[in-house]
Amino acid sequence: MATNGVETPPPGKPEAPIFCMQQQAVTSKGFWRKDNPLDYPLPLTMAQIVLVVVISRALYYLLRPLGQTKFVCNLLGGIILGPSALGKTKVVREKLFRRKDAPVFEVIALMGVVYSMFIIAVKFDKNMVRRTARNAWKIGLPGFIIPLVITLSLVHPIGTTLPGFKGGTFFLYFSFSTFSFTFFPVIAQALSELNLMTSELGQLAMSSSLVTEAIQWLSTVAHIVFSKRNPSHGVMALVSLLALTIFNFSFLRPLVLLVVKKTPEGKDVKEGYVVAILVGVLAMALVSDAIGATPITGPILFGLVIPDGPPLGATLIQKMEFVVSEFLLPVLFFRVGFMVDVFSFSDWESFGKLQLVICLTYGAKIVTVTVAALFCKVRFKNSLLLGLILTIKGVVDIVLLTRWRSSMLLDEQSYTQIALSMLTVTLIATPVVRFLYQPQTRLGPSTKNLRIRNIQSARNYQEFSILCCVHNEESVCSITTLLESSNPTDVSPLITYVVRAVELIGRAAPLLVPYKKKYQEEANKKLKHSNSPTHQMMRAFWNYSMNSKGPVSIQAFTMIAPYKSMHETVCRLAEDNNIPLILLPFHENHQYIVGATVTTAIRQFNIHVQNYSPSTVGLLVERGLSTRLSVSHFSYNVAVFFIGGPDDREVLAYAWRMSGNPDVGITVFRFVLQNKVIVANKDEETEEILDQALVDEFKIRNIGNDCVIWRDFEVDDSVQLMDAIRNSQGDYDLVLVGRRHTDMLLRDEEMTEFVQNPELGVIGDMLASPDFCGGMVNVLVLQESKELSNGAFRSGSMRGSESKFKFPGVEITIKRTNLKSIFEVIV
Repeated sequence: MATNGVETPPPGKPEAPIFCMQQQAVTSKGFWRKDNPLDYPLPLTMAQIVLVVVISRALYYLLRPLGQTKFVCNLLGGIILGPSALGKTKVVREKLFRRKDAPVFEVIALMGVVYSMFIIAVKFDKNMVRRTARNAWKIGLPGFIIPLVITLSLVHPIGTTLPGFKGGTFFLYFSFSTFSFTFFPVIAQALSELNLMTSELGQLAMSSSLVTEAIQWLSTVAHIVFSKRNPSHGVMALVSLLALTIFNFSFLRPLVLLVVKKTPEGKDVKEGYVVAILVGVLAMALVSDAIGATPITGPILFGLVIPDGPPLGATLIQKMEFVVSEFLLPVLFFRVGFMVDVFSFSDWESFGKLQLVICLTYGAKIVTVTVAALFCKVRFKNSLLLGLILTIKGVVDIVLLTRWRSSMLLDEQSYTQIALSMLTVTLIATPVVRFLYQPQTRLGPSTKNLRIRNIQSARNYQEFSILCCVHNEESVCSITTLLESSNPTDVSPLITYVVRAVELIGRAAPLLVPYKKKYQEEANKKLKHSNSPTHQMMRAFWNYSMNSKGPVSIQAFTMIAPYKSMHETVCRLAEDNNIPLILLPFHENHQYIVGATVTTAIRQFNIHVQNYSPSTVGLLVERGLSTRLSVSHFSYNVAVFFIGGPDDREVLAYAWRMSGNPDVGITVFRFVLQNKVIVANKDEETEEILDQALVDEFKIRNIGNDCVIWRDFEVDDSVQLMDAIRNSQGDYDLVLVGRRHTDMLLRDEEMTEFVQNPELGVIGDMLASPDFCGGMVNVLVLQESKELSNGAFRSGSMRGSESKFKFPGVEITIKRTNLKSIFEVIV
């Protein structure tokens, strides 16, 4: 029954309570019906998100050239829209960001926190602590303990007089200690944006921050337990947290490994598994919040049980990271910045005391890290920059601060002061590090025996080292053929450093680890991934070393790094081991396998190696058949084009080494430009003397060698030179040429406009085109290190050193100073 639209209960039954609620529509009816969309939750929330993302991206676009990170830009965006700036205006305060609508926006921000913490845990490499260098322990521990002791010593004289801290004595200790914290995910993210992850300074910074990571999370767990008012509640929360941890590692971990096991090598994880994991993140957040821990504890534990890298970790990161970092996290940082109110400062005595603690903590950390790094023989400048890096703040620090504010453990003034201090220190540290640190320089003075790293300096009675970078299996056959042609002998064995380059996806930090055959086979038996691409490639190199006619040793490495900074690891490995030749596959060799995006990244990687390498760099263009290499027979026909200059001398020096292999036929074409532009330059004279000296010695050493044919050609200009090269076609397996040529650059610079691949040079690009040998011959383009190249190719200052080259009838002493290069020729 109903009376006046209100239902009445049947007779004999008690009356039910009646609740009066005003039903509000979620969406508006539109402008045409004179309805304001901003009066309704859904369009208002969408407008807020659009405004936040647009402002944060605009700030990032403007401030990124100044070395600022997304953390700074997003936090600044929130402060601009908050009560410290635009939030004071009536339109923003009453129309866009009303207090009654804050919970909806805060839920979206917390979703960003949950998934960002999960991503951080997935990226975390659990084995990095074991691989951490000793210097990292010497820097990380003092850099954490000493500032912590100084900060905690101020708790009683200063902390107890701060009215803004309302969480009791334990919270005072915990909050003060967090000022000295350095979170590994924060440092890794900042270094990634600064493009310093693979630099020596970046590697040392991440390792040093990793040392204290476990201590920091243990203190966070202690805060969860001891922050409860009732001790029994804290004990129950601890027991529940331990049970959740055991459940994750004993039950969920085997299931995750089963998913990895069932995923074919090279394939993505099935979509159903990805959806289940993403839903599981929310379920773990719900459970951890229900047992009295924070909502982020469960996702962190869940992320730690998922193996980093491909296939599962990489797939999750690829599907989640962009949305979380570009959509959800700006909302989080906005909420943090929106709660910052500089007009809340009223108790200046408390402000001064807290600021003293913050400044002393940051100062103590920078000084301690700098001094510890100096004891590890790191230069002062790099030590100071390391101290600045370890003070950078990010998402983990903001999550803790937000948690304190939402729990009413901090008042508005203290919260604003701490947030602004995090922003300020990061705002200063990141541009200083970006503009003062040079990744190509070493952290400290090298203790190794330094010598010129080029092919000419390699002695025929010493071991010859080559560093080969491989991206996929397609390049292995051509590289092993080239290695065999390099004439490994008992007096001059071949040492090959094989680096398998993998793009950094699904991991927080780059990696360069030896690939040990025995350990990898044991791991493959457990995971049944014995046919992984890396293992197949390394097995091919090991098989070649065992079947080679000469002694060849293989030292295999796996390098996982971003393509944009991968060259730093390669160059550092070459410098540390005095490797004279770095061999790189040309990027077009992979374009039908890895796609256009990765091909472009590989090309940029090759160019970076050419620009910064301390050794000679060879780009191998695969155009013809892989090889005629077999266990029983090997033959190889090589054409060498020699025009002159440092790069061509490297080409002739490499051909000289090949000439000792009776299975390699070499045809040398020497081109002499008759109508040269006469320049009264001592460097030019020195270039000609070096060229002729090497040519004379090559001819003398190969007298009576039927495998070597020498042909001289005289040309009038560069046009005739190119025609002569085109007419030199033959049945070749490989063509050797230098990248840069002095005479051509002096006379026909306009030719470079028609070059499709400048990294190959004018002649190299022509040889790699279909116009030469029908595009069916492999081409190796060599470039001597720009640091070592003299004459027309010398640029910048050189470190003081002296090198001597002895040729028949001539000894050349090259002296390098910081101002210019002086060549003394003694005949």
